[in-house]
Amino acid sequence: MSLEQDILELVRRSRSGFQAFAATVDLLGMKEDMAQRPPEARARLDDLQQGFGEALVFYPGGDAYRVCFATDSLFVVREIEPETKQADLWATFCGHIFELACFIHVMERNIGNPGLRVVIAAGPLFQLQEPESWRKLPCSQETGNWFVLTGASAALKKCIDAEACRSAGGFVGGYCWHEKPDAPGVFLGTSLKQLSPKTYQRPELYAEFYRWMVANADKQAALPK
Repeated sequence: MSLEQDILELVRRSRSGFQAFAATVDLLGMKEDMAQRPPEARARLDDLQQGFGEALVFYPGGDAYRVCFATDSLFVVREIEPETKQADLWATFCGHIFELACFIHVMERNIGNPGLRVVIAAGPLFQLQEPESWRKLPCSQETGNWFVLTGASAALKKCIDAEACRSAGGFVGGYCWHEKPDAPGVFLGTSLKQLSPKTYQRPELYAEFYRWMVANADKQAALPK
């Protein structure tokens, strides 16, 4: 990247008002697997990583996401620039994550595992202005395996808080919990299920799936005040 491109990118990321959409995809039953069946736990983590990548073949659109695997789950963050209209993008993001999660959830269930819990939220992004700056520093050889997500996101915090609540707090497994745009911290729950192969390779359906998710939500949960 040229100096001019570096400067333009720095200016672009220095603007205020960035938002983020975030999602966590949590493997159910992993604590028990880690304690009693370590080989099964390792296999499930490998399956989650591979399954998410394979799901993108059927449901493309992950090129704008930053994804990280941690403990028994993965999390996804989508940066939203200040001038972007969020409503349409939110519907597309939720529908896309739902379809990806359904694909993995069904694979998990088919081999006798308990499946997933998915949480999707939105919120301000405390943007890193130079997320890859460490690659250019004298210490770059010591940081070759670093991965910088994007910055602290209120959306990701809400996802993690919802995961911490678990079933006891209303966020039961086997569901995709998507935040209500008009009620921050309140989530609708839509059951993860087998989807029709007719939806493969059709990103134009993601927003439609979100509307279906909202219409077919049969649970609700909220983060503690």
